[in-house]
Amino acid sequence: MLPAFDRTARDAGYLTLALLTSVLAFAVWVAALTVSLTLAVLIIGLPVIIGSAYALRWTAELDRRNAALVFGRPVRGHYHSHRGSSLGVRVLRTLRDPQVWRDLAWLITHSVVGFAFGVLAVTLIGTVVGLAVLPLWYWALPEGLQFGLWNADTLPVAIASAFLALPLGWVTVWLLRGMAKLHASLAVELLGRY
Repeated sequence: MLPAFDRTARDAGYLTLALLTSVLAFAVWVAALTVSLTLAVLIIGLPVIIGSAYALRWTAELDRRNAALVFGRPVRGHYHSHRGSSLGVRVLRTLRDPQVWRDLAWLITHSVVGFAFGVLAVTLIGTVVGLAVLPLWYWALPEGLQFGLWNADTLPVAIASAFLALPLGWVTVWLLRGMAKLHASLAVELLGRY
């Protein structure tokens, strides 16, 4: 049986959010690493390192909450205290916290996998919907829609071709489920536990 419609809608929503947060994740980890490494040799670099760790944490928190769409509950990170008597101690505690490095690993992984899965999900959904309503818009294409073996350039052929949305929709539902579970499982592994 196909997963329930609400399950599929949550998977589609999760992967669409993953697409959006993957772009943000890429921007944050690239900026955080670039600025932190560039300024690390200067005294001003010490608070920048701490600030970068908080930026990574905030961005990773978005995906912790999004995991609830797949697993029903958000993922929890386990951070060590970064408090210290001096700025140097705080930087060392921040850099020694394994969760900070896991957040960075997640953002790097997510910026690639989340983007790819998100683009694939949006493309599949758009293709299924576009194919299902093909009889409404086939006429807008000057030469019809080419399917390889036939060309949907008349209403009867467009209606017959629209039935291809059924098997493609079935495949899409299962691909969305698999991608959402795989991506959310990666989030659990890198970002923490339930």
